[in-house]
Amino acid sequence: MPAPSEDLLDVVVALLAEQGFEGLSIRRVAARAGVSIGAVQHHFPTKDALLAAAMRRVDEQVSAQLAQRAQQAPTPGEALRAVAAGLVPAGPEERPAAVVWLAHVARAAVHEPTALAYRTAWQRVEDALARLLAAARPDLPPQRVGDEAAALLALLDGLATARVAEPGRVSAERAHRLVRRHLDELLSPGG
Repeated sequence: MPAPSEDLLDVVVALLAEQGFEGLSIRRVAARAGVSIGAVQHHFPTKDALLAAAMRRVDEQVSAQLAQRAQQAPTPGEALRAVAAGLVPAGPEERPAAVVWLAHVARAAVHEPTALAYRTAWQRVEDALARLLAAARPDLPPQRVGDEAAALLALLDGLATARVAEPGRVSAERAHRLVRRHLDELLSPGG
């Protein structure tokens, strides 16, 4: 089966961002993309397949952006800061990826195949945060590095959710201030 076009994947992501999982359908994707329902079903036979494809698309894009941020940072601590900041949506251009991620999380709560993909992806993020933290704080024991990476990921995940669901309560400025404060404490010697 040939890979779906980038345009078709963009339509799936856009529909999810606008209407959530409830509003996503093969029919709507076909109408928005200007293709037949059969053309969409050829690549995505189910609604869950649409969600999985959108998540893969977002994951690839965000992973590439985060890797670039980390590579451009002058120190491991700055790389950790850059990656952490990139996981909390700041503006409207980052909202679609965050909404797709939240739809994926919600579906993972009730659908085991989605849950497996979610656990795999989020473990990869936690492991990356742990590697960056270990490089920035080589004095920390491995168990503490793992625990701190898990706590950091939980903070980032919560702030990303709040940025999408409660932008009035958690502005981009507030979210990033909270991340900076947490990382200042974590990255300081003795922290």
